[in-house]
Amino acid sequence: MLPRDEVTGLPPALSQDELFELAELVVKGRIRKILWAKDKTSPHLARLEVEKIVKGEPQYRFPHMAKLGFSKIVEVKMRRIKRDHAGRKKPGEWSDGYRAGDRVMTHLFWDAESGGYRTLWWNAVWQTPN
Repeated sequence: MLPRDEVTGLPPALSQDELFELAELVVKGRIRKILWAKDKTSPHLARLEVEKIVKGEPQYRFPHMAKLGFSKIVEVKMRRIKRDHAGRKKPGEWSDGYRAGDRVMTHLFWDAESGGYRTLWWNAVWQTPN
């Protein structure tokens, strides 16, 4: 088991090299929209407009439109934070940190079980300048 920070309960951050090596898709883009799940178990969805591909080949939401240069959107299934009975975040829990309008560099992997992209690690999303 990985050591964890005593305050946050998070495992150690991955280095930039580790994030790049482990990610299937590394892109710079803008979060166009967040679709909030209607229930407490389904993931929220972030619609990410790809501006620059650093690694990998994206599985776009509308592949034919993306080939034509339109709608270069990938969907990221966001983590749900587990909370205690009082609603407080449990130690070691993290969220993707995506917010509509943000420009980000993000490291993703394809989760075949859920049929979508997921954020690789808790430090795999970086804000980028506009």
